Amino acid sequence: MAIVRLAYISKSLLPGDPREREHVADILMSSRRNNEAAQVTGALLATDACFAHVLEVEQEVVEETYGRISCDPRHRDIVLLLTEPIAARQFPDWSMAYIGPSQPAEDAVARVTRTLSPTDDGEAARDLVAFISTMLEDCSSSDLPRDGGPKTG
Repeated sequence: MAIVRLAYISKSLLPGDPREREHVADILMSSRRNNEAAQVTGALLATDACFAHVLEVEQEVVEETYGRISCDPRHRDIVLLLTEPIAARQFPDWSMAYIGPSQPAEDAVARVTRTLSPTDDGEAARDLVAFISTMLEDCSSSDLPRDGGPKTG
């Protein structure tokens, strides 16, 4: 069965919550557990106000996973950016990579939201996916600690 990439952005409802870090840790822990079992790979980029999320998996699983994520009360205003078949996974070693808030992450999300339009062909979303991939490669090739480890198994 064909692998599909799905990308979306949403408004985080966590800023200002004193347990924000715990909520993000919970999101990552449950995502990694669920994704490992369902053979989902992907990445979550968080800014101070938004989430940008990329999922890669078979079509029927991506729909089920996205449906579950859409109901999560920790975010709202979900905008589906991209759903397309792919030849190869961008994040094959990650059940859920994580990139935390930073100015480059803010800028990447801002670029995507500025270019959203009914005629958008997904190019802005593909640029966001490439940005996330580059950020993960940069972290992997440096001595900097990364948030969350690669997929195991």
